[in-house]
Amino acid sequence: MHEKFYVILAYALMGLVIALWPLWVKENDLKISNASFLKPNTVIFSIDVIAIIILSWELVSLPIILSFGLIALLTSRSGGRFNIITMVLSFFSLCISATLPWWLHLQGPLDISIYQLSIFSFITLLFIRLYTTKVFVGHSKYPVVWIGIYMVFASILCFSTGIFNDSLAFLWRWHHWGAYVGPAELLLTGATLFNDFPVQYGLGPTALLASVCADDCWQGMYVITGFATLVFSVLVAVMAFSFCGQRWSERFGVLMLCLVTCFFWTAYPPSLGSPIMTPSVSGLRFLPVVALTTYLFYVKQIEYSKFRLFVAHGFWVLGALWSPESAFYVTFVWWPYYLLIQHGQGDFDFRIKGFIKAVLRLLLLAVALVIIFNTVFSLIYNERPTLYGFLAYALNPPGVMSINLRGAICYFLLASVIGLCTLWYSWRSAGDTLLFRRSFLVQLLSYSVFSYFLGRSHDNNVLNLLPFMLLVLLNALFNAESKFLVRMSAILTAALLAWLPVFGWQAWSENINAGRVLSFDFKPLRESMSFSSLFTQKKLVDQYATEKLDAGFPGDAGRAIDYLQQNYGEPITVLDFSWNMLGSVQPLVWNVIHGPANFAYIPSQRRQEFLLRIATFLKKSGWLVIDKKFLSDEILADFDFAYERTNRLEFGTYYAIRFSPKR
Repeated sequence: MHEKFYVILAYALMGLVIALWPLWVKENDLKISNASFLKPNTVIFSIDVIAIIILSWELVSLPIILSFGLIALLTSRSGGRFNIITMVLSFFSLCISATLPWWLHLQGPLDISIYQLSIFSFITLLFIRLYTTKVFVGHSKYPVVWIGIYMVFASILCFSTGIFNDSLAFLWRWHHWGAYVGPAELLLTGATLFNDFPVQYGLGPTALLASVCADDCWQGMYVITGFATLVFSVLVAVMAFSFCGQRWSERFGVLMLCLVTCFFWTAYPPSLGSPIMTPSVSGLRFLPVVALTTYLFYVKQIEYSKFRLFVAHGFWVLGALWSPESAFYVTFVWWPYYLLIQHGQGDFDFRIKGFIKAVLRLLLLAVALVIIFNTVFSLIYNERPTLYGFLAYALNPPGVMSINLRGAICYFLLASVIGLCTLWYSWRSAGDTLLFRRSFLVQLLSYSVFSYFLGRSHDNNVLNLLPFMLLVLLNALFNAESKFLVRMSAILTAALLAWLPVFGWQAWSENINAGRVLSFDFKPLRESMSFSSLFTQKKLVDQYATEKLDAGFPGDAGRAIDYLQQNYGEPITVLDFSWNMLGSVQPLVWNVIHGPANFAYIPSQRRQEFLLRIATFLKKSGWLVIDKKFLSDEILADFDFAYERTNRLEFGTYYAIRFSPKR
């Protein structure tokens, strides 16, 4: 993974440039000379030609090349003539958009049916026609109505439970929700956060879930995930609608784009499910930074109001406490924006003094937050949080992969270049305006959340960030001065709709045909999170067969759990290929690996430390029910460090071991 170090270094250096360049360059300094090689359009064109040769050609097959070429040709007319630069830029943008459906070119060039390619071409041509030419379409005077319509559809997608009859959607929800529920139930025992146990998704989600759990954290998880995703998507839509005009076609297009990016591209398109099956791709991860950005987006002349600045600092504090990732996101958005609104215009010495004063204020706020947090933590737990407990999952990210430099990251890079060029033109022509500030905010937002991709670096992680890239592209589409930037952003934005036919729609097709779209009953889902459920056993068997896993029979795990509950009444943890925790209504926590998914990538030595601390604190015995084919030797050795084995029972392809804390 040595190449990832250099990518992260480049990301950090580029981030400094993006965040700070408006502080040091006055508007008059950006007057571009007449030398054509210095113009952004020419630079982009040169990069595109090189990129087409070395990158895009390998991703697409001959039919797709011909289709992309035809689309580029048909959309490159200007004044009755074909513009070669526009055609090349359009073709390049289409090729870059082909990196998004990553599952279709795992084994070679992108290969789709003529039917799918025809739909893609039609949607792209229609979108470009509507958004890059002056077509007379009626106006819509009431944007609030569009937001209301959006909220209706978004609410259905956030809370509908019918989609979870699909095996993958059900199992993913059970697995990913457990990563939140496990730490929340540990917190409710009184164990020390960040010392006795780490939290994968941060203090904010864990404390919020624990505060509303009552007797059932799974029910609370359903409510919190749904509302967090809904609010997140609505805030994205509110910012997106501010960029478009009053034509109803523009607003309808933006509404569709927001729904598609917030609810379909983020729901694992190869086997499309629901974004709430993986809460960490939407609201529960990104809501604090989106809330901060939306506030800054609509508060005008914030630098002249102490109260408005105080509220913005408050949003930053909440985001910083939410999780380590969120702390980076909100800092990258708020601090550069704060420096921008505080630096003023003047000579170099004046700007240096203003910059230093503003930086000192921000650093003092950060130091005060750390001191207050540690003080309150010490008052509650009589000890300080450990640095490793706080950063455990940042230091050990799950499933780290090498970056595919010819994958979906190319879409992000091109969107960022378009956004930065749009910023450049806006600053050059008008300086520090409301439009520039909004453009700057969405660029900071999009760039900050890209650090999420650098953790695991799967191409699908880029798709989870498309709502933020959409804001950058919409800003360029409706506000860029360069027709080339408008054309490229139109194509990249159109692709978000045009690639929908290649998604795996089977689960949604079954959901619609069965009339379950408007089903909002959580009880069946709650009951199915048990290895004793025949429904669950079938889903697990089907999933193991799909993944070609040589796993034990889940029914044996159910039989073991029923026997142990009836005869011993002690808490149980299951270790098998699903990495799922039991969905008990009244949680019975006996060890730190209460949510197994949280500890798959924690080093053995650290697991032993956490196991020992919880064993010492809770002083409870319990059972591990283990799949015989699951590689559990290392985890069992970790348990042996803090517990002693006091019983063992056989249940077919599973076995159970009773552990008691060492005296």
